[in-house]
Amino acid sequence: MGKRVFVVRHAKALKRDEWKGDDCKRPLTEEGIGEFRDFAEWLKPVFPKKVKLISSPCERALKTAEILGELLKVKVKVDERLKPDAEPEDYLAVIKENRGDLILVGHEPDISLFLNAITCLSPSKVAFKKGAVAELRKKGREWELYSIFNPKSLQALK
Repeated sequence: MGKRVFVVRHAKALKRDEWKGDDCKRPLTEEGIGEFRDFAEWLKPVFPKKVKLISSPCERALKTAEILGELLKVKVKVDERLKPDAEPEDYLAVIKENRGDLILVGHEPDISLFLNAITCLSPSKVAFKKGAVAELRKKGREWELYSIFNPKSLQALK
C-alpha cells in the first residue's frame, strides 16, 4: 500500500460571534470535544499503527489533534503552514517533508481546496463537516480520495 494521509477538520468550536479576541485562540465546545472523542474512538481501527500527527497551531485544531494523539498514543507536531488560510501547496509541502503515513489537522475551506487540488473533486460536492476525516492514498504519482468519515454518520448509527 502507498502512503496514506488523513486530513481532519477540527471539531466543533465556539462560533466566531461568540468569541472575542484572537480567532486562533477560539476553543472547541464541550459538545465538540465529546462528539469528536466518540467519533475518533469509533474510527481508531482505520488509522495506521504508525503515523505522524501534525496540526495547525490554532487552539481548536490543536485540541482536536490532542484527542487523536491520546487515542493513538502519538505526539502532536505543530506546523504553522496548516493555520487558517493555508494554500493547497502548504498541505502538499507538509506531506512531502514527512515520510510515512500522516494525519493533518486543519481548517475549512483550506481542506476542501486542498482535496480539490489533489483529487479534482469540487469542494461544493463534498460535505466536509466539523470533525470529518478524509483518507487519501497515493498510488504511483497520483492521489485518490479513499474515504470520508463524518461524525454525523456515527450519530446516525447510535
